[in-house]
Formats: sequence, C-alpha cells, structure tokens
Amino acid sequence: MSTPYVTAPGPLGARINLSRFVREQAQHAADDLGFAWIGTPDAPSTYPQLRAAFAHSKATAEPLPVSNLYCDDTVFMELGDNIAFRFWHDTSHCRLGLSFSLPDEWELTLYHLEQLERAGLGPQTREYQLLRMDLFGQIILLGIAGRFPLNQGEFTRTCAEIGLDAGVLSELQRVS
Repeated sequence: MSTPYVTAPGPLGARINLSRFVREQAQHAADDLGFAWIGTPDAPSTYPQLRAAFAHSKATAEPLPVSNLYCDDTVFMELGDNIAFRFWHDTSHCRLGLSFSLPDEWELTLYHLEQLERAGLGPQTREYQLLRMDLFGQIILLGIAGRFPLNQGEFTRTCAEIGLDAGVLSELQRVS
C-alpha cells in the first residue's frame, strides 16, 4: 500500500501528487497485466490498433507501445509521467471495453477520476480539479474543434486559472 497523499499548497504540489498517482496506477496496471510500456512516436492511434497491440503484449509480455508525442508540457511533472498516464489510459480502454468515441472517453475520464478519489484525492482537492479540467477539457475541445490542445500544459493551467468553460473557449480561439 502506498503512503497517503499529502496535499501540498498550490498547483505545483497538486502536479507532484498527480504525477505520483499516475505512476502508481500505471505500475499497478503493468503488474496486473504482466507487461509494461514503452514510449514511442509510432504507438497505436486507433482503437483497433490499440486492441491488437494490447493482445500482443498480453500474449508475449512485450511492452505496450504508448505515444511519447506532445508530452513535453502537461499537467504532470515529467515527460515520463504523461507516458505512464497514457499507458494506464490505453490499458483502461482495453480492460473496460471502451472505444475512442467521445462518450467512451467521457466514461473513461469518470473512471480515472473515481480512482483518484479512491486514492484520497476527491473533488474538493486541487489534484482532482486539475485532472478533471485536463481530461474533460480535452474531450470537449476534441468534440467541438476536432483537435487536442495545442499545448496541453498551457491549456490545463489556463483552465485552472480562469475555469474550464473560459479555458476551452480560449483554446478554441487559438490559431494553430
């Protein structure tokens, strides 16, 4: 069992806790599944590709390829934390039978937030709010604009500063 999270003041403390949380979730998933992950620019990008890669990793214990693109500036502290989150996220897609459709992404976000709450970081915490804004904000942006934020970290920081609604609008007004 891991040490309880101590909510440090400010966004930096929340980012540190979120990073620790996703690394732990990724490691638990790897332990349960019998395979780890490897960051690569050539990771599966469709649900059928992910299902095939997941099945291959399950059969061979080879690491699951996970995208390491656009990980330089995120809600997490380090590039590797975002890759660990993507492993947990991708394997959760497969384990829960959730596709890449927007309703399934929404359901998967609720699952991730439920796990965060079970770890003691519920809706009243900055950690929960940051992850909520990051994940739901990206889904909303994808649904409206058909794209992810141009800079995930900046997007989440903006949402934390001015709110999710205004943060999404701000990102929609950016020119790529």
